[in-house]
Order: sequence, then C-alpha cells, then structure tokens
Amino acid sequence: MNEKHLNIELINRLRQGKEKAFRSVFNTYFESLEVFAKAYVGDDEIAKDMVQDVFTNLWGKRTTLPDKIYLKAYLYQATRNTCLNYLKRLKVQAKFEKRTVDNYNDLLLNYEALSQLNLDTLSYDELLETLNKAINQLPEKCREVFELSRYEGMKNREIAEMLNISVKAVEGHISKALRQLKDQLKTHYSSGIILFLLARERYL
Repeated sequence: MNEKHLNIELINRLRQGKEKAFRSVFNTYFESLEVFAKAYVGDDEIAKDMVQDVFTNLWGKRTTLPDKIYLKAYLYQATRNTCLNYLKRLKVQAKFEKRTVDNYNDLLLNYEALSQLNLDTLSYDELLETLNKAINQLPEKCREVFELSRYEGMKNREIAEMLNISVKAVEGHISKALRQLKDQLKTHYSSGIILFLLARERYL
C-alpha cells in the first residue's frame, strides 16, 4: 500500500474511532513533533505537553477530519500553530519584563521562522543534509564557534573563554557563519525555510 492510500486508510479508521489507528499515528509522529516543537520553545516538558495537546485535539476532531488532509502535514501544522501562540505570549512577556536582548532576539527569530515556514515543502532530512553540507564549508574557526553555539548551546562568553578569544570575536564568527549559510542556502530555499533550519539547529 502506497503512502497516499495508507493516509486515506488511517483517516477512515480514525473517523471510526479505532484506537489502534490513533496509537499508530501517535507512535509514528510523536517523537519527531516533540523535537520540532522543542526547536522553537527550547524546553522538553513544554514541547511534550504541546504535542500531547495536538494529539488530544486530533482525537477530539477525528469524526470531522476532511477527506483530503495529509496527516503528517496536518500534525506539523497544528504543532506549528501551538508553538506560534506560545511564542507570541513569550514575546509580550519578554518585552514587558525586559529580558536580555539575546533571549528576545531568539524569540523573534523563532517566531519569524515559524511564521514564514511553508510546511508543504518540508522534508526535514533533506533540509538538514543541505544545512550540514553548508556548515562544513565554513572556515574552520567560524565553523567551530558556530557549532559550539548552535549544537552545544554555549553562551558567547563561554565560547570565548574556551577558545581563548574575545566575546566580540565570537560574535563576529557567528555573524559571518549566519551570513554565509544564508547566502549558500538562499538559491535553493525561501527565507522561511532558512530561518527554520538555523533556529531549529540552535536546540538540537
């Protein structure tokens, strides 16, 4: 059975209230949706709660699911919207509570990335492979700083101390990396996809 027919079969079984079909969808997509959500909200528990809510809503709406929906896209879209609502609330809180500029800028980047993301074109494995190739083409020091920041989640001052360079030099390397990555990726992907990649990698 091809993917299209499997999708139709799952939707029909969900409409009929088949719990086995629901568990199959849950087991197939929960983990990847949780990683997707965490990439933007930056917290395991919050991401898990969000995705649980998405599946609770899916089960609650099972009898009214449209004929032509693609379950994977539907679930990612629902998770995206949940993240957007959460980030919107955080943006307001961050502004009034005067949080650090870095934190506020991260919120803006994540919100903009999600707002522009076209999930119809999302193929994460392909996108990630493209991003990794672009990262590997960065100058050695620039790549090292970028990976420590994005992959290890280290703060600029921590990176500066580790590599025995100035904080300003760290900021320069990160800015250079982001510019170069955007330049390399823009011929293949929209700005929303590029923002999605760069924001997501910050939390993996």
